[in-house]
Amino acid sequence: MRKGLLAIVILALLLSQSASAASYPITISYGRSWPLSIVVDSARGLIYVDSTSGENPPVGFTFGVINATSHSLLRAFPLDEFPGPVALDQATGDVYVAGAGNDSIYVFNATGAIGVLGTSGHQILGMTYDGSVSSDIFFTSGSSVFALDPGTSEVVRNATVPGGPNLMVLDPANGMLYVSEYLSAEIAVLNPTTLAPVSAITLPACCADQMAVNPGTQTLYASTGTNVVDIVNAATGEFEKSVQVTQSSQNSTGPIAVDNETNRVYVGSSPGGSIVELDGSSGAVVGRFLVQSQVAGLAVDSRTQVLYATNYHQVTGFDAARTRSYRILIVGLAIVIGAIGLITVYVLLKRKDERERMKVQPGYPGSSVSK
Repeated sequence: MRKGLLAIVILALLLSQSASAASYPITISYGRSWPLSIVVDSARGLIYVDSTSGENPPVGFTFGVINATSHSLLRAFPLDEFPGPVALDQATGDVYVAGAGNDSIYVFNATGAIGVLGTSGHQILGMTYDGSVSSDIFFTSGSSVFALDPGTSEVVRNATVPGGPNLMVLDPANGMLYVSEYLSAEIAVLNPTTLAPVSAITLPACCADQMAVNPGTQTLYASTGTNVVDIVNAATGEFEKSVQVTQSSQNSTGPIAVDNETNRVYVGSSPGGSIVELDGSSGAVVGRFLVQSQVAGLAVDSRTQVLYATNYHQVTGFDAARTRSYRILIVGLAIVIGAIGLITVYVLLKRKDERERMKVQPGYPGSSVSK
């Protein structure tokens, strides 16, 4: 009994220390604006976001740099137009911000703007940077995928995707470029060095939207605009399963990110500010996080396992690893308390049974058995 009580005390102390040490979720205020796209430069400890003003119609646009340790806004730079997707060159720290109006790509680093790349008149839908194969920027526009050389600001190759190319993700493990299609129930797989089609991954229903890939497990995850996430085996290029992440068919999945270290997948669900946490292997829902409004973008700091979500007027950070430990402690404490409860009941019943037996023994006070 004493050992059991000691276990409860130890678990309670650990639980209280975890709760007291936790400063998450943290809120990074971003003025009267709506932060949209977000990327994390884990190597340099920086977070980059672009945003539009919180007014309707919007009256201003910015590109912001946030310190990933202090969670303070270091600086914000004005943009000339409504911002689009953001891509990061992990090697140099350069950040590419698509402009949705002037058909341009702005280039930033932590200290400010360092250039503007033209896109030959193409308006950008999706964008990603290839730091492992070609060192090109890929973007979708119209019915095509384009490769842009950031050194020369020239489109060096393009390919047509009949299903309507939308958003993209590049798998650094196999070097393939995955392109979601907004007119077709499939994901196009392209060779980034040539943009030649490699295969097409057929989905059970239309259509894939935003995507994230875990290169370690070779698994691709795609939100769908419905209440499911599609899971694809990137090694074989085959669809595996669809996972329902909410009970309501009125919900839709949007922004998505994966933590390669913990193999957890995070997907924004709307309406409302809900982030669903999935086990990357089984696809099972294992947790939820809430923000004050609809999630616009998601990113994970691979160094700290902190999840960041952009939403109205702010960026919200969650220490997903600590939250997971907190849940484990609660479950562990519940198991120990339950076990001690059962043991206590067993001991009490056993003592009662012993007392009943003793009452019928010869010589016991009040015994009905004569000597």
